[in-house]
Amino acid sequence: MNLQKPNNSLRAQIVSAIQNDIFNHREVGEKLPSESEYADEFGVTRSTVQKALKDLQQMSLIEKVQGKGSFVRQKRPKVKLFNFKGLSDYALQIGATPINKVLTHKIVEEQGTPTLLLRRLRIFKTDSSTVPMTVDESRLNLSRFKGLDKYDFAKQSLYSVIRKEYKVIPATTMLRMVAVSADDELAEAFKCKVNDPLLQTQGIVRDEQGEVVEKVRVTYSDFAEFDLTLGI
Repeated sequence: MNLQKPNNSLRAQIVSAIQNDIFNHREVGEKLPSESEYADEFGVTRSTVQKALKDLQQMSLIEKVQGKGSFVRQKRPKVKLFNFKGLSDYALQIGATPINKVLTHKIVEEQGTPTLLLRRLRIFKTDSSTVPMTVDESRLNLSRFKGLDKYDFAKQSLYSVIRKEYKVIPATTMLRMVAVSADDELAEAFKCKVNDPLLQTQGIVRDEQGEVVEKVRVTYSDFAEFDLTLGI
């Protein structure tokens, strides 16, 4: 396996290389090379390999058995999502490319106010596969963000545009999580069955002054996982 992506970190390149090897050449339950063997193969330290394997373990692609090594757990990743704000950064960390596919981009009226309705399918792409992660719905007040509807959000980050062009910093959000059933559109986007259970978050994002930036609704595919820490 070769490391040939100079724009990605060494760790991300190793994750991507092992991931593609699993997708194309390995079977579930198969033992992977040892940390030392990977270190020799990639010309890196064992600590770098350990970090890459930890990323693959967080994706549920591999499992580590103490004293025995690492084994293939499944051939499609389960990606741990901490929040929608860091989706692109997390994709790059694990050696994937974030892709936005615009499903809806139109102006609607909400309580007499022109509003941009933006719906995007967010995808992680590796060399050998694409994994649909979320469908994001954003509603933004065009009286505040004049001209926002002119941007191509298949190519540009919504929050990057808001920060750079409008000098608005999204800062806080209050979200409510609900269970929903996949409709025809979500089933097609996520490659699941109609009525399959999905998790959805709904809420409002505010800026540093407490003003509304957007109303959001994010639906997660079954490739997403969450870690929650609760006080008892």
